[in-house]
Amino acid sequence: MKRSGWVTGATVTQFLLGVLFSGVSLFLLWLVRSLEIKQGEGAAEAIWRIKIATGIIAPLALLVLAAAYGVWKGKLWGWWLGVLTDLGLIGIFVYSLVDDGWHNIDWEMVAFTLFPLIPTTLLLLPVVRRCYWGSGYSQMQQGVVIERPPV
Repeated sequence: MKRSGWVTGATVTQFLLGVLFSGVSLFLLWLVRSLEIKQGEGAAEAIWRIKIATGIIAPLALLVLAAAYGVWKGKLWGWWLGVLTDLGLIGIFVYSLVDDGWHNIDWEMVAFTLFPLIPTTLLLLPVVRRCYWGSGYSQMQQGVVIERPPV
């Protein structure tokens, strides 16, 4: 069974999003151990805040990677987990963008908000959605052939 390019793209972008968030978590853990942070002014508070950020980002990274695994296996739960996790990430990032007001938008944060938007858009495309909602990949994996009436 050959996958659609859109399905493959959704799977790859979901995986890359998980790798990105895992990398951010590892970078934050590395920052906690850096001498610049440890010897800086207010080091205890800075380390505490970095640990909290890591504690928030790391579980999200695991959820995104679990969704990527489910999407790769052609499972409906993977599709749902991917869509819900990505929408949650978009909501969190949009909230953090407008939290300081419309006139104080951080353009780096805007770019970071676009990352989860890409796999979400791909997962919601009709071609990809059909693959996970019973008329595509999962049934073809089982050898079921679906014939559609001529239009």
